[in-house]
Amino acid sequence: MNENPLRHGLRRAAFILLPSSLLLVISSCQLIGVGAQALPPATIVPQYQGLAGQSLGVMVWADRGMRIEWEFIQLDLANAVHANLQAAADPKKAKVKELKGTTFPVLPRSIIRFQQDNPEVEGQAITAVAPKLGVSRLIYVEVENFSTRPDGGVELFGGDASVTLRMVEVSPDGTAKVAYEENDVTASWPPDAPREGRPTIGDRRTYVELIKTLGSQIAKRFVPHPEDEQ
Repeated sequence: MNENPLRHGLRRAAFILLPSSLLLVISSCQLIGVGAQALPPATIVPQYQGLAGQSLGVMVWADRGMRIEWEFIQLDLANAVHANLQAAADPKKAKVKELKGTTFPVLPRSIIRFQQDNPEVEGQAITAVAPKLGVSRLIYVEVENFSTRPDGGVELFGGDASVTLRMVEVSPDGTAKVAYEENDVTASWPPDAPREGRPTIGDRRTYVELIKTLGSQIAKRFVPHPEDEQ
């Protein structure tokens, strides 16, 4: 049976147009993919947002055994957190509204000196200690774990640390409360290291880099940062 010429023409036109339609769909998908890749990562909102216009200090606590192994761990970690937040609050470098007007009147070494001169504060609640430090906001860090060698490692190095983090708000009347708390804030170094660690790095370098990484992780709880920096 002979096919209708009109129907044959329509079928032939559809066959010719089909590849073009597919190309348009593929091109559109590719453009969407490129557009998605070009988008900046989402910004993570700070966990705590009560630092604007406040005076801020950082206190770190570590147990005696940890201080024997790492003599300056409290000062080094406090300095790392302090430096990250002070840089973020600098209006000349970036405008972070969460830190607008935040001041840093008490340096970590002054807080460490206070801890050394008043050893009894270790047995006191941080809400009783914070009002004595001359700041309206105190970041209080308890180091739970800090190591530069994986368990059982002798000549393999890899840093792991975990802390409990608290933000203490001090009122003008001298009372204080814990307004924010997070357990198990962790950091590790080097990034993507095998579980058993890596040779030749050494304890000192691992310590220094782990302190930097942990200080950055703590500071990120208080400033906006890209999602891919989690």
